[in-house]
Amino acid sequence: MISVQGGAPLHDNQLVFLIAACLVALICFWFVFHYLRRARLIEDIPTSRIRSAAQGYAEIVGTVSPARNKELAAPLSGHSCVWYSYKVQRLQKSGRSNHWKTVEEGTSNQYFVIQDDTDACIVHPEGAEVMTAHSRTWYGNTPRPGQADTRNILLRVLSSRRYRYIEKLIHVHDIIYALGSFGTSGGGRNIPDTHQMTGQVIREWRQNYNEILKRFDQDGNGEIDLQEWEAVREAARQEAEMRRQEMARLPTAHALSRTSDKHHPFIISTFSQKTLAKKFRCYALLNLAGVTASVTILIAYLQDWQNFLAMTPVN
Repeated sequence: MISVQGGAPLHDNQLVFLIAACLVALICFWFVFHYLRRARLIEDIPTSRIRSAAQGYAEIVGTVSPARNKELAAPLSGHSCVWYSYKVQRLQKSGRSNHWKTVEEGTSNQYFVIQDDTDACIVHPEGAEVMTAHSRTWYGNTPRPGQADTRNILLRVLSSRRYRYIEKLIHVHDIIYALGSFGTSGGGRNIPDTHQMTGQVIREWRQNYNEILKRFDQDGNGEIDLQEWEAVREAARQEAEMRRQEMARLPTAHALSRTSDKHHPFIISTFSQKTLAKKFRCYALLNLAGVTASVTILIAYLQDWQNFLAMTPVN
């Protein structure tokens, strides 16, 4: 219990209420700008064609297909997809209140392909913020949907909603909006020059120094002298040139993945660019309403408390 001006006590539960109201207001205020930044980012970055997209942070739109023509099976529903996220939650009873506790969850990380009218791009979904229209929630009385329940009929009826199943999917042939770190390899791109590649080869060889001695220690003294190091560097240069030629013959491959910059989110969505930006703006408005409500309640509470103090006689 804390005393305030005028000697009136502020009870612990009242103090907790004031702190909670302040925290809710601050958290909602942060989310207002968080979602507005995402909306502006989506609206401001132009959509790129895969073949001509600039290296770095890019936005692409295309049709989804599975990697190597191997579709995934969603763990709960068994539906074919290229990406899934699921949760199994169990109803927990604590006194008069109930809540859902997650007992199992998972997200697929297998890459899939987005294709537009210019080229195809591999998408590595690990770490992505995925928003999909294919979301389903249903209930049952077993840890997994479709499992046999061996209990008697009465128990099955009484506990028919003990478990909640939540599943989100991206299906084959969905049109996907994706925003992330775009990179291209092969086709003669991003090949290190001969000097860089030679240094890489030498560093690899040094990890097995005995093999270097076996190949280049001509006088057998157990050391590599200056003349022998020249032979090592020449052999490494030739090996580097061979590797560069092999890399140049590789086909061009595009990939999209998460970024290292926390201010540049990795987003994958079945919603269009316009719809996605609108959703983020709606989320921002909802949090702005949360700020307004929290501040209003806080001000009203403080005013009531001030009126109470004004009416309290001072000894």
